[in-house]
Amino acid sequence: DQGFSEMLDRAGIAPGRSLIDDQIRKIMPSAFDRVTGKFNEKQFTEFLASKSLTPKQAQTQITDEMAQRHFGTAMEGGFKLPRIYSAVTGVSALENRDVSYFNLDLHAVAQPSPPTDAQLNAFMQEHSAQLKRMEMRVVTLVRFSAQALAPTVSLDPAAVQKEFEFRKDSLSSPEKRTIVEIPLRTPAEAAAAAARLAKGEDPAAVAKAFGVDPIAYSDTPRSAIADRKIATAAFAMGAGEARGPVQGDLGLAALKVFKITPGTATTFEAARPKIEADLRQKAARDKAYQASQAFDDARQAGGSVIQAAQKVGAQTVAAGPFDTAGLGPDHKPNPLVNDKMVKAAFAQAANEDSDLQDAGAGEYFALHVDRVVAPALPALSDIRQPLTQAYVSQTFMAAVRAKVDGLVARIKKGESLDAVAASIGSPVVRQPGLQLLKARQASDPLYAALGKEFLEGVFTAKPGDAFAAGAHGGVAVVKLDAIRSGDPTSTAKVLEALRGQASQAYARDLFAATQVAARDRIKVIQNLPLARQAIGVDPNLGKPGAKTTPKAP
Repeated sequence: DQGFSEMLDRAGIAPGRSLIDDQIRKIMPSAFDRVTGKFNEKQFTEFLASKSLTPKQAQTQITDEMAQRHFGTAMEGGFKLPRIYSAVTGVSALENRDVSYFNLDLHAVAQPSPPTDAQLNAFMQEHSAQLKRMEMRVVTLVRFSAQALAPTVSLDPAAVQKEFEFRKDSLSSPEKRTIVEIPLRTPAEAAAAAARLAKGEDPAAVAKAFGVDPIAYSDTPRSAIADRKIATAAFAMGAGEARGPVQGDLGLAALKVFKITPGTATTFEAARPKIEADLRQKAARDKAYQASQAFDDARQAGGSVIQAAQKVGAQTVAAGPFDTAGLGPDHKPNPLVNDKMVKAAFAQAANEDSDLQDAGAGEYFALHVDRVVAPALPALSDIRQPLTQAYVSQTFMAAVRAKVDGLVARIKKGESLDAVAASIGSPVVRQPGLQLLKARQASDPLYAALGKEFLEGVFTAKPGDAFAAGAHGGVAVVKLDAIRSGDPTSTAKVLEALRGQASQAYARDLFAATQVAARDRIKVIQNLPLARQAIGVDPNLGKPGAKTTPKAP
């Protein structure tokens, strides 16, 4: 991108200042004063600073993007591919391909016998990479959980009442208003605008007459209106009332109130369930934290996880085995552990303890790794049913493939497709005039019924070729009988239609090639070590003989 932008700049392809300003106005409206419409450098700089950009970086980025976009649009719009390119595509798309085929019903192939244990064990070894279970951990877990403690917390009714009095305003709904504010320059303009608003004129039309944009507030509380003086005035007006001029903190305005939604005050009985739940959760978090600190003190004094839990009276629970994804031998999530616990478990070896960890939301835990379960194949008894199903399915499909391959081989040796079809009692279907263009449109029921694999075989085969393809309810044995040219008149129409699409596709490829050429011509310097450092990858990664692994970002 840098090289391409530099090449365009050297060639004199650069957007004018007015175009850049218009683009800034579109993507950064806060950079312009909402009353005067003039560019405000301070607002512009503050907005960019929030995005970690300087004005120079932003202007360069916008300039480069516009230059690239305009250059690409001009290239694509002015480029026409020679007709011979679309002709090659069009002629092949409208060829008529005649095929004959018959279906091998899967029910015609005998189901394999149930496998023996020896066959299943051999099948398991053959697929050991997929079946081998990952390394697992079995742990003893100590948890201090606010969620578990919350139901045991008793609340003082006086504390609940006190909390309600403190939070009553925040639990109530404030009065809201739907307001339109039109910022204006002079008292006369504000008075004229207010008069037009009072008559029921459209606020957008009124604002446009004075060359400004209206500011609309829909069901907005007073606290959400930035200009405090405007808010005070608007909330002193009645529904349908218009007023102006109104002096705000930021200038004069005309106002109209369209709707007033009264506020509602909550009652103690309505708010009590939420207040009690909040107080109970807060108390439970405090209890969980205090218990976890007592446990941590016992650990710091030299006790193991088990000893520290016994000292503070905390319960322990056995969890596992589970793998690095928290899944048990049944491939289902272990309900006793979360991601942080799994990570802590796999950070320890057998018979090692983890430190106390904060899992957030008033949850603390520590664990002892009781056992490490090495990667191994599961016992046959644990996976007999799914393994048997997989064995039978694979064996059956191998028999189907062998049957189909034999039928196709007979045709390739010169036996007619009709004779081969008759040998298995299957009727032959003749399908003339298949066209690639119709197949790509995928709207014809015939092509949808034949299927993707069938059509791919037809349109890549040569006359006389035989092949097999999956079909609905079985496998089709297909022979391409002939390829005939399409109708010249239809082909000519399609060629012209395809030319525009082909031109656009070719222009996009040309644009990409131009970018590569610009990089080479400008001789862009790439700092690979710095790039690797930026994404947290070992600088030696990929060097001959290096034995490194990517670092965590």
